Amino acid sequence: MTNYVEHLQPELIVNYCKLVIVSVDSPMLSKDIKDGLGATFPFLSDEDKKVITELEIVDTTDRYHPVAIPYTFVLERDRTIYKIYNGWWYVGRPTVEELRMDLRALMSRRQDWWYDKTPPPYAQKSDELPFHMER
Repeated sequence: MTNYVEHLQPELIVNYCKLVIVSVDSPMLSKDIKDGLGATFPFLSDEDKKVITELEIVDTTDRYHPVAIPYTFVLERDRTIYKIYNGWWYVGRPTVEELRMDLRALMSRRQDWWYDKTPPPYAQKSDELPFHMER
């Protein structure tokens, strides 16, 4: 979480992108974590575990203490899912760079992303580019 706050949060503020955290912690604990990290994005609480149950992302390995399987959803502007990451620890969670690349890909779809009258380089075939691009 610290990496997101330290490295990604400053970029998101100026790039029409939002980050939201949803946890099963109490609202008070979520606020303490948010404040401790210095995060400016929302931390939402699903303390009653209603949302994780509805989304069917509950780890039932321990039936007495169900927990949420960690998921990261990258959403498009209309809130459709662009990409899903899931998993425990480092293995299934997106790095700052992976999120940065996903958000860059989504931003590049905007009509106002490219400030030239010609199509953006990513939309052109390499033989149409005014310069040579290595593959």
